[in-house]
Amino acid sequence: MSTTDFIREYGYYAIVVGTFFEGELIMLAAGVAAGAGMLSLPGVIAAGMLGIFASDTLCFLLGRYAGGHLKRWFPGIYSRLGRVFGLIERHDEKLIVFFQFLPGLCTVTPVAFGLSKISTVRFMALDFLGNAFWTLIFSLGGYAFGSAFERIVRDARDWEWLVVGGVVVVGLVIWLVGRALSGRWAKIG
Repeated sequence: MSTTDFIREYGYYAIVVGTFFEGELIMLAAGVAAGAGMLSLPGVIAAGMLGIFASDTLCFLLGRYAGGHLKRWFPGIYSRLGRVFGLIERHDEKLIVFFQFLPGLCTVTPVAFGLSKISTVRFMALDFLGNAFWTLIFSLGGYAFGSAFERIVRDARDWEWLVVGGVVVVGLVIWLVGRALSGRWAKIG
C-alpha cells in the first residue's frame, strides 16, 4: 500500500481521532493532504469538526456532571479553571466561539462552561460555530500550502512524507510556543 493509498484509506479516521486530542497540527496536515489531492477538502473539514466537537462536548459534559469530583481528581486543571471563569463572566459568548484559538485553553474552557450555568444547547450551538470557523481557517491554510506545493513540484507524491513531516514540525513548534505562552493568555483573564 502506497502512502497516498494509506492516507486516502485512513486519513479521515485519523483526522477525527487526532482532532479529538490536538487539532492544529492535524488540521494543517489534513489541509495539506487535501491540497495535494489525497483527501477532499469538504471531507477534511467535516472530519475535523466532528473530532473537535466531540472533544469539546465530552469536556463540557465532564464539567457538567463530574465537576464536583474534578477538584479532587485533577487539582492542577481545577486551579486553571478560576482564570477561565473570569473570562466567562466578561466574554461568555465570544469565549465559546474563539477559545479554540487560545493556546492552553482548549480543554479547560469547555469544562469550565460545563461547571457554569450556561445551557447545554447554547454552549453546543456556539461551540459548533466556533469549531466551524477554526476548522476552516486551519484546513484552508494547509490546503493553500498543499495546492501551492502541488503546482510547484509536479510530482509531489515523491515529496509527500517530507511535506507532511515539515507540517508536523512547524505545527509542533507552533504548539510548543503556544503552550509556553498559555500562561500569559490565562493571566489576561
